Amino acid sequence: MSPKVIKQLNSILDKGQKLKIAGLMVMILIGGLLETAGVSLVVPLISAIMDEESFAANEYVVYCRELLHIDNIRTLIYLLIAALILMFIIKNAYLVLLTYLQSRFVNKNRSRCTTNLLSQFLHRPYEYYLYAETSVIIRTIYGDMDNVFNLLLQCMNLAAELVVSVCLGVFLLIIDFKMMIVVVGLLGITTLIIMKVIKPRLSHVGDRSREEQAGLYKWILQPVTGIKDVKVLAKEDYCTDRYREKAKKYADYQVVNNVLSNLPRQLLETVAIVGILGYVGISMAAGVSTSRMIPLISAFGLAAMRLLPSVNRVNTYMANIAYYEPALDYIYANIDTAAMREQEEIDRNRRENPNTTELTLKKEIRLKGITFAYPNTSKNIFTDAEMVIPVGKSVGVVGPSGSGKTTIIDILLGLLKIQAGTVTSDGRDIMSNYAMWLSHVGYIPQSIYMLDASIRENIAFGVEPDKIDDERVWKVLEQAQMKTFVEEQPDGLDSMIGERGVRISGGQRQRLGIARALYHDPELLIFDEATSALDNDTETAIMEAIDALHGQKTLVIIAHRLRTIENCDLIYEVKDEKIRLKK
Repeated sequence: MSPKVIKQLNSILDKGQKLKIAGLMVMILIGGLLETAGVSLVVPLISAIMDEESFAANEYVVYCRELLHIDNIRTLIYLLIAALILMFIIKNAYLVLLTYLQSRFVNKNRSRCTTNLLSQFLHRPYEYYLYAETSVIIRTIYGDMDNVFNLLLQCMNLAAELVVSVCLGVFLLIIDFKMMIVVVGLLGITTLIIMKVIKPRLSHVGDRSREEQAGLYKWILQPVTGIKDVKVLAKEDYCTDRYREKAKKYADYQVVNNVLSNLPRQLLETVAIVGILGYVGISMAAGVSTSRMIPLISAFGLAAMRLLPSVNRVNTYMANIAYYEPALDYIYANIDTAAMREQEEIDRNRRENPNTTELTLKKEIRLKGITFAYPNTSKNIFTDAEMVIPVGKSVGVVGPSGSGKTTIIDILLGLLKIQAGTVTSDGRDIMSNYAMWLSHVGYIPQSIYMLDASIRENIAFGVEPDKIDDERVWKVLEQAQMKTFVEEQPDGLDSMIGERGVRISGGQRQRLGIARALYHDPELLIFDEATSALDNDTETAIMEAIDALHGQKTLVIIAHRLRTIENCDLIYEVKDEKIRLKK
């Protein structure tokens, strides 16, 4: 594990997480000592079973017999067997507990961090989403952050296996120094080759896999969200082919990763066995007696049964760390991890300590001296623009395409950060209590965002199902002229409308959008070209529902056509970076 990985993990993890990791590392050290103790107890047992007389003559055995007052050597052997059984029970129970604690720590903190990261993304300024790629956001949350904790788990597993390997290595040094030097030398050279040749390749494969993974998400999201266009243009095969290309490349990289990840195990096992057997063969050729070699081979064989898998896993974990390292690099370079860690506390404070600054909507909304240009552009959409929306009035907004009609609505909603000017409600800046401002507003866009859920859940969007007021739902359905349609459905409010509302018509989706906007009883309703995608008859029906709200709510209606807003009390025209009153 490189210093860079340690530095990056240290930056991403908070103090509490690092303390828990320190505690786990202490437990890992204890686990390694228990593993070594289990193996070391087997050696004297094998010696005792193979040659009781030599075992009984050993000075340490004599001392133990005198200390325990044991006359019969068989009794000591039975005690040694019992102790070994107990040792393995305790050791394995402890290791199961350690595995549970490691897994719980990694997975709970993975869940916590991905949730905080999602919250941080959702609370980013609206301007961020003007340029963001959805597939990259999904990969960052679900892929990269997930892999950071996969890497952390590999690091802890690596530490555990290193402890076991070192302890067993010391034990084998005591048993036979020369054999251990030969084996360690060969394993060391092999590991160095693995680190210099295989690890860089794995890191490259991991980086490329991340890129192809984002492409996979992209070619699932794009055709599914635009399924009507895909079908009308008969581009199912085109989209499938694009996905197939990405899926094939991703699969190829996964194959390479699996082969390279498992290659060290075969290499190390081959080298270790060749080293041990080669040393035994040379020793026998040099005249070392077979009786002396048997306990030695038994000890090395037993230790190797545990040491070889441990060394193999060390190299596997190192390979996995190299594979996941690009994800860690990306999170470290592109995510404000300090802000991510703080997001949980920010969310909690927002829930527990709501802003109590009073923000009313009883007289007027005023946009004054508005100057705005989109990020990374030099042309102003508005320069010192003015607009007044009296409470209780209906206000129409018209203008040519690209003039800034939707932009002025996004500014009114507080989504865009203006370079100059103010947006006030009854004289108070809407950003002084943004949450309260949004509680005054209902928004109906051209394309209504629909959940793959029931009509009830779509209208009360964001409200827990057990807290939805059905009486209120029926009332807003009536106001949106949608009540009769819902009553005719077999499941009523429980009727499912399908993903993106595909089971209902465009006009019905717009009416549900109006009902949703009305559910929380806002004072201001904003219609952002809510009828522009509808046919004339449907548009007329929707406008009747909107006109029925005239006098009950303050209405702001954006439209391409003047006839759509001919009944409005005031009409503004957006043109040449200004907002001018026409009526």
